[in-house]
Amino acid sequence: MKALWTVLGLLALVAISTVWLRIAHHYFGVPWTAVSLYDSFVVQTGYAILWTLMALALMIVAHRRGLRPPWLAGAALLALVIVKLIVVDLSNRGGGERIVAFIGVGLLMLVVGYFAPLPPKAGTVRQEAP
Repeated sequence: MKALWTVLGLLALVAISTVWLRIAHHYFGVPWTAVSLYDSFVVQTGYAILWTLMALALMIVAHRRGLRPPWLAGAALLALVIVKLIVVDLSNRGGGERIVAFIGVGLLMLVVGYFAPLPPKAGTVRQEAP
């Protein structure tokens, strides 16, 4: 069952990312070639913010339901965003574009930390503050 959810999650990530590529192509005028899409600031920043929003939603839902594995999947998606920011966005030209991506992702990560801390392990009793 865990493998099924993993495959469905990865397929959803690919599908939503592909929709973002089509949006960037049609509405932002990015040419539909692999090189143009990869080099586009709009596509790369959109990926970073889109994937962070997806991780945020997954982590908030998992926190509210007390489910640790989906929360960890959201954290893994955030780690993927960080790796993408370091490997792809830092290698691209232009300082202003990088700043937008880093600040956007950083602010969303602050929201994650505030609204969706890691749920306790199963079987752990949570003590309320007095």
